[in-house]
Amino acid sequence: MYQLHRFVTLLLFPLFFPVLLAAQPTDSDIRPMLKSLTYGQKLQLLEYLRFLGADMDAEIQHSYQKVAPRDQFKTIQFIKSLKQGIKTSALTAVSWDRDTLFFGDLEEGTMLIDSFTLTNNGNAPYRISGAQTTCNCAILRAPAHPVMPGESAVVRVEFNSSDKLGASTPAVIIYDNSTPNKRHILYLHGNIIARKKPRKYPWED
Repeated sequence: MYQLHRFVTLLLFPLFFPVLLAAQPTDSDIRPMLKSLTYGQKLQLLEYLRFLGADMDAEIQHSYQKVAPRDQFKTIQFIKSLKQGIKTSALTAVSWDRDTLFFGDLEEGTMLIDSFTLTNNGNAPYRISGAQTTCNCAILRAPAHPVMPGESAVVRVEFNSSDKLGASTPAVIIYDNSTPNKRHILYLHGNIIARKKPRKYPWED
C-alpha cells in the first residue's frame, strides 16, 4: 500500500509543481517592505539587485524621471561634473555655518558628535579630496559626491574625550577645491573635566 501511495505521489507531483510555483507571492511593488529598512540596508539591496542583473542605467533613468524639472537640470550639471573628474582645476567659493564648534564642559570619556554645514557659493562643483584630523577626531560623514553650486552639505564629526583633561582644541583639516587655499580648518573648542565617580553612599560628596 505504501509503495502504491508513493508511486501516485511521484506521478502527480510534476502536474502540481507549476501550480505551487504560481502560488508563491510575487509582489510588484515592494515599497511597503522598504519602509522598515535602514539606508545602509537599502544600499545592500540595490547591490543585490544589480548582482541579479538589474540594469543600472535603467535604474538611474527611472530615478531621474521622478525628480522635479529643476532637479533634472541639476542632475545634468552633476553628470557633466563627473565627466570632468578630479582633473579639473576649477576652484569655487565655499562658506561654512561656523569655523569653530564650542562644546563647553565635557566629561572625560564622553563621545561628542556634531556637524558643520557648508554651502557652495561659487560656480564650480565643490569636492572634498581628503581630510586630516587631530586629537582623536574622526569624520563620520562627508559628501562623497560633488556639491553643486548653490547646494549645501553636512560634514559630521566625532570627538573622543578619553584620556584628556583641561582645555582642548582639536582640529579637522578639509582638503578641497575651495578658494583661496584648497583647504579649510574646522575647530572644536571646549574643556574636558574629570569623570565623576559613582557614590557608594548617599552622604558622600
